Amino acid sequence: MSLRYSCKKRKYEEENRTFKTKWEVEFVFTDSGGKPVCLICHASLSHYKASNLKRHYDAKHKNFHTNYPPKSELRRNRLNELKSSLNTQQNLLKTFSKEADTTNEAGFIVSWNIARFKHPYSDGEFIKKNISEVVAVLDPKNTKLQRLISQTPVSPHTVERRVSMINFDVEDKLKNDLKNSTAFSLALDESTDVQDNPQLAVFVRYVSNDVAVKEELLDLIALKETTRGVDIKNAIDNILANAEAPLNRLVSVATDGAPAMVGRNAGLIGLMKNDDNFPDFISVHCIIHREHLAARYFKYEDVMKTVLEIVNFIRKHAKTHRQFRNFIEDLNLEDKPNDVSFYCNVRWLSTSNVLGRFVELLEPISIFLKKRNKPYPQLEDNEWMHDLMFLTDVMHHLQSLNLALQGKDQLVSDLSQNIFSFQNKLRLFQTDLLSKTFDHFPNLRKINVEIKQEKVEEYKGKLQELFGEFQSRFQDLQMLKPCFCFFVNPFVVDVITDGCPIPEPLVSETSVVEMELLELQEDLALKMVHKSLSTVGFWKQVPEAKYPNLKKTAIRLISIFSTTYCCESFYSVMEFVKSKYRSALTNQHLKELLRTALTSYQPNFKHLAAQVETHSITTQH
Repeated sequence: MSLRYSCKKRKYEEENRTFKTKWEVEFVFTDSGGKPVCLICHASLSHYKASNLKRHYDAKHKNFHTNYPPKSELRRNRLNELKSSLNTQQNLLKTFSKEADTTNEAGFIVSWNIARFKHPYSDGEFIKKNISEVVAVLDPKNTKLQRLISQTPVSPHTVERRVSMINFDVEDKLKNDLKNSTAFSLALDESTDVQDNPQLAVFVRYVSNDVAVKEELLDLIALKETTRGVDIKNAIDNILANAEAPLNRLVSVATDGAPAMVGRNAGLIGLMKNDDNFPDFISVHCIIHREHLAARYFKYEDVMKTVLEIVNFIRKHAKTHRQFRNFIEDLNLEDKPNDVSFYCNVRWLSTSNVLGRFVELLEPISIFLKKRNKPYPQLEDNEWMHDLMFLTDVMHHLQSLNLALQGKDQLVSDLSQNIFSFQNKLRLFQTDLLSKTFDHFPNLRKINVEIKQEKVEEYKGKLQELFGEFQSRFQDLQMLKPCFCFFVNPFVVDVITDGCPIPEPLVSETSVVEMELLELQEDLALKMVHKSLSTVGFWKQVPEAKYPNLKKTAIRLISIFSTTYCCESFYSVMEFVKSKYRSALTNQHLKELLRTALTSYQPNFKHLAAQVETHSITTQH
């Protein structure tokens, strides 16, 4: 083979060419942004090659050599003028480009806040007008700021596109963090929007290796016609596939306990358990929902029937309601409500609120009914009054428990402790009733008439029934109590006597966990920090290298959703966003608005603004 064909062809990048100063005089070129730029026509060439520059100069500007002879004063002056003109133009373009980036960033911030506060896309123009008028008052001479405000893109369609970009940015961060997480769990629920379209909301809680916890909306899927277990299963498969979720790290799935969710054969949980793609996960029935079901059996129907009749009589007609409120106002009652509440059977807390206000306004209500010739003999019946006060006190205790179970980022161990403590309180309430001290029944204690022993036994029986309901519905939590004890305070677990406190599928090798737990219990440094840190904070400090299985188990426990509160509160926001006034929102736009409104991620507005393709500066100015 000849040498001519065996030599390797040299690449331009390997030549390390640079711009030579003499080319400015010879070919009227300058160096700008790493490329040679013609000072006459501002054309940019790709390579630093004298032959390319000469070819351009001879072909495009052959008269320049004649009009401005080389080495003449006239040519030097013209070159300085051309360089000055190019610099001025480039500086102007940089200024306009920077302003465009700034206004785009400002537009993203406006769009972000519109979505965060659940406002319609069209509010962008309203916000822009207000900012402009406020700046005109505060700084009337700042014309540059006024111009930038006027150039900020906030039209309805622009806000719509900006919110979509923010949503995709958040979604990318979510997918990346989920793929890198150590463990994750799901919480899901289904409800209908204002157009009766079934919407399946799926939330994910994932925990990283450094025990950073996040709860995010994984996806919102509009189911078509039916909401069977297989429909929900297909939707979940698509959601997890799109999110590229590591299924082997799934710990638990929380639902509201509906048959379509928890059915063994045709329900979602049954279908997932029978699917080999899913690991052995924990099925969680929402603790709040179970508490609600247990409390539903605590009834005094004759009391509620009379209370609701009276409340509906007062609230049903506007005139009667207005007269009642004026009557209460004339009494000038301090620290008393000024009205009675409507009852809603769907909203559990409504029962306590209705009874509480009714009892506080009992005497004025009785007087008002007599004036309207609407007497209720039950209000004079001592036994009925005892039942009313007892029911009101118990409902108040149940309401306090319900509120304690609500909220984001709750640990399953903390909510379980609330349930266990309430069960103990029910036993205490029975003792309180038998002694007739009524320390925990303040409304019942207010009645001066002595309560018959038969009534005390009846009330005790009611509380015992409620205690039994809680015991039967929360047996699974009782079985996990040793596991929660390990999670909250691993130093008090008796491994030698009781064995491994953590059941499957939270751990796979119990013997290894037992050994690590015994080592941890003798770790003086961790004992010291445990006293001053929260549960999650403590497990952050536990070194993974020394206690890998214990830390992984703790992370799995942290990831568990114990309620579907995130879904329930999500549907409240959805009802506000997709109201009857915005019923035309598409499913995609609805998801984007809700994710942006609820996410804990903070978008990088500068990065997003840089992605926007701006129009020609000359057309804007």
